[in-house]
Amino acid sequence: MKPGAVWSTGGTKPAVINDRAIIREMTREATRMMDSDDPVSMESLIEQLKKEPRVSLNLPAGKGARTEDAQKAIAVVGGVYKCKHCTRWHVAPASGFLIAEDMVVTNYHVVNQPERSSLAVRLFDGRVFMVEAVVAASERFDLAVLRIPKTGVKPVALGQAAPVGAKVDLISHPNQRFYTLTEGRVARYFMMQRDRKQVSAMSITADFGRGSSGGPVFNETGEVVGIAASTESLYYTEKDGEQKNLQMVFKHCVPVSQLRELIGE
Repeated sequence: MKPGAVWSTGGTKPAVINDRAIIREMTREATRMMDSDDPVSMESLIEQLKKEPRVSLNLPAGKGARTEDAQKAIAVVGGVYKCKHCTRWHVAPASGFLIAEDMVVTNYHVVNQPERSSLAVRLFDGRVFMVEAVVAASERFDLAVLRIPKTGVKPVALGQAAPVGAKVDLISHPNQRFYTLTEGRVARYFMMQRDRKQVSAMSITADFGRGSSGGPVFNETGEVVGIAASTESLYYTEKDGEQKNLQMVFKHCVPVSQLRELIGE
């Protein structure tokens, strides 16, 4: 474990997250690999992404996990880039989770960032890997499955569709507040348009924001039932492009059924 990023207080007390240390250490490791190794470029990953590959994984049956165990399989998925103001590498973090010890699920739009140079994945234990390949993807579902080196980490278990009203938890990284848990309920299922096609989506009442894309939504038994994808703000008035009086923020997710379809489950 990288010192300082996730600090255990010992005994039964929870681990304490050091947000600044996580981004600092992830950036340092990504910089080392960008400068000394030959990581797969984002251009190459996007080429693979656009082919929208499918794969049959035949994942072994798993059981739901407690929150403190499930978070070990939750990753920070970060686009690596250089800004216009300095010569250093930077990381733009989003969320993801392991469905196999060498496969990470996140959103399609997290990978489809041509202004980035490569893609890094940081695990809860502090290890950082560069993404090697896109093994499955769907723009319509807003999903991508990425291959990284084998981690030895127990992956999450996939559940079935959660009914409206079911209690859910989300663990994600909103605006670099790493490993934040929010709770809520399944608000509704509805049809939306993505990639110029109709697709079903799930809304939840658990909060999330920028950086949460790709985060897993868990049911009460610790199984993944959805993936955080986007938010939609509802304003009371909108005139001449100016929005006023925010009323609600809808939190839209990808249902787990679409991930199952993508990986042939």
